[in-house]
Amino acid sequence: MKNNILLGTSNSGKLKEFRYYLKYFNIFPNYEIRTLTDFEYIGEPNENGRTFEENALLKSIFFNKKTNLTSLSDDSGFIVHGLKNYPGIKTAREARRLGGEKKVIDYIYSKLNKLSEIDATFICALAIKSNDEEIICSGKIDGKIINIKKGHRGFGYDPYFIPLKQYKTFAEMELNEKMMVSHRFNAFKNLSNQILSGN
Repeated sequence: MKNNILLGTSNSGKLKEFRYYLKYFNIFPNYEIRTLTDFEYIGEPNENGRTFEENALLKSIFFNKKTNLTSLSDDSGFIVHGLKNYPGIKTAREARRLGGEKKVIDYIYSKLNKLSEIDATFICALAIKSNDEEIICSGKIDGKIINIKKGHRGFGYDPYFIPLKQYKTFAEMELNEKMMVSHRFNAFKNLSNQILSGN
């Protein structure tokens, strides 16, 4: 009987990327992948951590307790260095509060209206919780936020972020292209290294 790993997110874009990276880095190759759709609604974790890493761990602990499965969760977003690391851990919540990602971008530009491009860093923290183990790691990518939507692929803020040394937004890139330069790639690479080294 195979072991199971639960991907602790209801975001379809993240699920696609989780599956991609688990296969790419050969992480948990003998595990059966489960998702939240395999269960009746089990509620939502309380994301009251102070960092991306704390929130990722809170999510994976929540889903592990609810399902008794090894659970993988992430917390991700971006920070604008000129705005005291806004929106940070509230990246997704700010989009809901203001009415969409473009509203958050407009707010940022209203605060830094002398700039045509704004330096930012995208961050992804990953956490795995099993009944006897915790693993936490993170990855990031520097780049710039633009105020005009470019591209129709990806999800979230992908149309507004151009990674350093690139000329296209995440949303303009082909999937395989984005997957090799993203913050989530760097996080899963670090996760793979931790697992291989036995933490």
